[in-house]
Amino acid sequence: MIEKYPQTWYNVFMLSDSAAKSEIFAYATKVRRDLHRIPELTGCEYETSAYIKARLGELGLKYKSIHTGLYADIAGQRSGGKMLALRCDMDALPISEKTGLPFRAEKNMHACGHDAHMAIVLGVAKILAENRPPRDVRLIFQYGEEGDGGADKMIKSGVIDNVGEIYAFHLCPELEKGKTASCLGAMFAGTVEFDVKISGLAAHCADREKGRDALASALDYMLACREIDTREENMLLHSGAAEAGHARNIVADCALVKSTLRYFDCARRDFVMGEMARRLAEADAAHGTASVIDVKAVYPPLVNSPAAFEKMNRVTPLQNCGARYTAEDFAFYTEKIDGCMSWLGIKDETHSSPLHSDTFDFDESVLLKGIEIMTELCFEE
Repeated sequence: MIEKYPQTWYNVFMLSDSAAKSEIFAYATKVRRDLHRIPELTGCEYETSAYIKARLGELGLKYKSIHTGLYADIAGQRSGGKMLALRCDMDALPISEKTGLPFRAEKNMHACGHDAHMAIVLGVAKILAENRPPRDVRLIFQYGEEGDGGADKMIKSGVIDNVGEIYAFHLCPELEKGKTASCLGAMFAGTVEFDVKISGLAAHCADREKGRDALASALDYMLACREIDTREENMLLHSGAAEAGHARNIVADCALVKSTLRYFDCARRDFVMGEMARRLAEADAAHGTASVIDVKAVYPPLVNSPAAFEKMNRVTPLQNCGARYTAEDFAFYTEKIDGCMSWLGIKDETHSSPLHSDTFDFDESVLLKGIEIMTELCFEE
């Protein structure tokens, strides 16, 4: 690769030019801090979007908006063929920050590293704007990662049209600073987020045989969940919130149970959802109730493809990590095209707070590491 492009500013940056590295690091650090000051919730990333558009404009890059998200294409040295894409997420969390940083936010917080992800991709944009990569590259700034399925919505609006492969980082507080990790195949679980709504008939407890007990049906359902969760391998079925009835001495006429299914196998997911419907029908028959399953969201598992994983592993030696039951909407991309997400480690002596915590922070030197790796991906054949 280096022999093919010996004169590019990219190779000077990657190999030896400390001044160039200092320049790009200063740029990425400023971008990260600017973005950290303006965290916005899912679907409301208006100021964040305007900031990114301004930076792309300064680099002479055109962009296309999709709601608050956007993407920019950089022409390669040869035309035609599928593009390589880099994706970052934009939204923050409704958390009150307690880091004490001079650039901390007053409301909401980038407590999942999205400010770093955006800074890395903008750092790559700065390099590629001055040094054309061998092939066309698309930079994707995605809105709505934290629970709104922004990836799916952007895909439906054409963000991966003519894209052949896609890559992304996620900061990892459990991995040593500057190290990278990933795994071949499933890395994050798919999810089905659903509510079970049960309708019964109220009656006084002294005449409870005249009622239809929604609470009893709900208890049968939750016990079935525990049984299935214990039985199934590589799957998690959990009910985390429930409410039923209105008074201690009245048969409950309604119940609501909020549940999640985490899975790695789509066929097994469908079987378990069918099993839950059967168990609910049995509970309805036993208690005279009527139940419905209201599915709120479905995410596929995030599956790293062999080709994209091997390419990332050539660029940066990847430690092997196990699959997690947490969800990541980058999965919508890897469901459609080759892709690989990798952890970028931030663990050191002074940064130990987990993701989604009000003290989450990291050593900004990892921004440079992420930029180097992502840039090299764009030059890797």
